[in-house]
Amino acid sequence: MRKKYCFWIVILFSILSHQAFTQSNPNFNVTLRLDFSSIDALIDLREGKIANVQQAAELRGNQIAAATSALLARKSYSSEEFLRELERFRSGTGSSFDIFGLNPALSHLQQIKTLLEETKKRNLDRKIVSTIEQFFPRDSRITASIPVYFVALGNENAAAFVRSIAWEGNIPHFVGDGNGELTIVVNLSRSPQYIQEVQLQFVDMMSTLAHETFHVVFGLYQNSSPAWQQIHTRRDPSLALAELVQNEGIAYLISLQQHGGASLSEQQLAAAKRTIDVLNSALKELGSPSVSPERARDLIMNSNLSGSYEGNYGATAGLLMAYAIDAKLGRESLTETIRNGVGDFFEKYSQLTQQFGELPKFDTEVVKELHQ
Repeated sequence: MRKKYCFWIVILFSILSHQAFTQSNPNFNVTLRLDFSSIDALIDLREGKIANVQQAAELRGNQIAAATSALLARKSYSSEEFLRELERFRSGTGSSFDIFGLNPALSHLQQIKTLLEETKKRNLDRKIVSTIEQFFPRDSRITASIPVYFVALGNENAAAFVRSIAWEGNIPHFVGDGNGELTIVVNLSRSPQYIQEVQLQFVDMMSTLAHETFHVVFGLYQNSSPAWQQIHTRRDPSLALAELVQNEGIAYLISLQQHGGASLSEQQLAAAKRTIDVLNSALKELGSPSVSPERARDLIMNSNLSGSYEGNYGATAGLLMAYAIDAKLGRESLTETIRNGVGDFFEKYSQLTQQFGELPKFDTEVVKELHQ
């Protein structure tokens, strides 16, 4: 869930063009189940190949995307309202208050179709899994078949997302982590809004999918990890935010994954440094016993769902932290933080701030609290 930057696309395109996609851990058995039925139905609806909006609305990817769009808009989800908006979409009428993010599909339908055709031709599964594998401990034992739904609707702040879902027939129930099937939804209407060339759109989309795949695999790893199971016995909102910082930070690093020395621009690096102070203040506030549940929820949601690079203070600070650990301590040190937990992630970064004065610091008590 994030704003994209074109220099990431060029970096990743170079990687995908030259990298040999091989796996080194035979126990890392992750596959992606790609489902295009939701986006196919939406395109057919607009082109008059199907007339029943209910048929498109009931497809799993569209249901998940619509409900999540309402959540991100801080609105209650209404299936009846979704049907009405689909009817407007079918007739080619835009919405003045586009909760479900259908207007971009109206404006960029042909570009979306071209990107969809390109996506269906490619071998996404093996390329993405081999990229993700290198970030996990070499002795990781993970077996998973992850559902991935492609759609052409959704909130403007979410190019893709992960939800944990328990299905009752064809009705999704959104449940807590560890209680349902971790599911990825990718919105193909996002890249054509700001990228013209289909190959770069594809690379942008694939970097997004790799980002979200990391989230899923990290969740599966946590479920089988004694260290993470112990961490999750704590219900501190500050720990929940810190975990989001680590999770999003490494996922963003995967989007930024580089060969040949490419790095954050000076402007982005400066903005990322500013987010450390904001994150430090948020963690201190969340550690207070007087913080309300509503305030805690807003702090955590805004850390990754503000809609801007610097506004997403948790994710952007996490990127800076993961980038610093990876660049200055090495990939094995970053991988150790996945094994050891969020306290290790913050501790390794804090150690770097003692050595490299240009890295902004956290308060000592904030880092200490995350180790308890």
